[in-house]
This record gives sequence, structure tokens and C-alpha cells, in this order.
Amino acid sequence: MIPAAVACRGNERDHLAWGDRLLGAGREEAAIAEYQVALRQRGEQPDVLLRLAHGYAQLDRLDETSQYYSRLLAVDSSFADQAVADYLTMAKQALERSDRARMARALEQLEAIRPGSVPDELSLPFARYYYELSEYASALPLYLSVLATESDSIEPQVRYELARVYYELGECGQALAHYREFLEQRRGGELRADARWHAGQCAYQLAQRDRLASRPAEALARFELVIELGSPQALLDDAWFEKAEILFGLGEFDEALRSYQMVLDLNPSRTGRRVRLAEDRIRTIRYRTTEEEAR
Repeated sequence: MIPAAVACRGNERDHLAWGDRLLGAGREEAAIAEYQVALRQRGEQPDVLLRLAHGYAQLDRLDETSQYYSRLLAVDSSFADQAVADYLTMAKQALERSDRARMARALEQLEAIRPGSVPDELSLPFARYYYELSEYASALPLYLSVLATESDSIEPQVRYELARVYYELGECGQALAHYREFLEQRRGGELRADARWHAGQCAYQLAQRDRLASRPAEALARFELVIELGSPQALLDDAWFEKAEILFGLGEFDEALRSYQMVLDLNPSRTGRRVRLAEDRIRTIRYRTTEEEAR
């Protein structure tokens, strides 16, 4: 709370005291006018700057509040608690009016003073503000805060948004895990197709990395996941072909043959870029089988 003013000698102190009385009576504009006079007379003194900052906060005027708290904390950081309290009040008021942009501006000021102090009940709307602006790096720690406090009851929509954040940041491993959680939770709805597409895209990318790193078992499982998801459709023949290649390399020729055949089945016009390679592999397997039978 703002400390009560004690009337002293001199016009400067009288303006502060009179401003305090006006503020207590709910006449914020008149109080600020008195504080402005005191500021002109006394200069950048903490007790004057504090009253101006808090007075503007009472009027929900964020720009002026930020201006005076910045000036105050530059000369006396001990008033940080009051600044945090005022910004938090303004953020909650903005959220009640469904003004997420203004809420975010107030919370950004709060975070600049005391990082990590956004309360749990504001973390999700703050995260979604950044999400809607495609500012995914700023959204991520806020979503993780929500996940930490609501891990057992997190809504599917929030899980989907977190997956999308990871996807946009290039973190396919984390994105895939959360997309799969979302698909388990949400059995219907328009977001399922989008989640399946992104999950399949990530699974394919991770499988390719596994192949390059000589991890065939992991790569095989992820190519099979792309096939199971059935999305993206443009990658299905590639996934079947890559699965077949791994099986071929492992000596699982019957399974490899079936997978190569799926590449052909997905390309009935035989125009796909994997078709000729699949046909060559099928001939190789069949020739090998014929040779073995002839022995």
C-alpha cells in the first residue's frame, strides 16, 4: 500500500498531502494534478514518483503507470512490490474485459521487474496471446508453466497448442509426443486432421534422422507411425519405401516385399518417384528367392 502522507511545512508537502486525500476519496484525476505540482516543485523524488505511478494505475492508464514506475525504480528499487501489485491488478482487469493484448502489456511490465512472477491463473491467457501472434519462443515457457501445474487435467486444446509451439520451434521430438497425447485425448473434432498431419511430418523427419544415425529400429518404428497416422498423404509412399529399405537391410525380405508392393499400390499410374526403385527391389527379392529355391 502507498504510505500515508504526513502533512509538513511548505507547499510541496501540502500538495502531496492534498493529493493523498483526493486519492482516498476516489478522485484520482484531481489527486494526480496535485502530485504533478509536487513533481515540478520537488523533482524526481521517490515519494512523488510513487504516488504518480500508483495514481495512474488506479485510473488503469498503463502507459503513464509504466513511465512513472520506470523512473521510480531507476532511483529506488525497493518499491518493486508495489509496482508488481499494480501491474497484476491491471492485468486482471484487462482479462475481465477480454482485452488480452492489454493484459499482456501489463504482464510484460511485471515480468521486466520480477521475471517468473506471472500467477498460474494468468499463464494460459498470456501464453495464448503470444501463440496467436506466432511468438512461439515467448509462449513456450508459459505453456510449460501451465503443464507443470495442470499435468493431470490439461485440456486437449492446450496440449495441441503446446505441440504446435514445439513444432514451430523445430522441436519435433517434443512436438510429436504432445501431438500423440492430443490424439489420444481428442477422438474427434477438426483439429485431429491437423494434428495427424503435423505428427506424421515430425515422425518422418525423426525417422530420417534415425536412419542417418544408424538407428534402424527407431527409424522403422517412426516410419510405421507415419503409416499408422495416414498423414501426410504425400509422404506415405516414401514411408512405405523407407520401411521396406530398412527391412531389406535387416534381411526381412518377405516383409520388405510387402512394403515395396504398397509403394506400387499407392501409385497405380506408376508415376511416383519411388516406383522404379520399388520395382527394382521387388525384382531383386524375387530373383533371390528363385535362386534359393533352385539350390
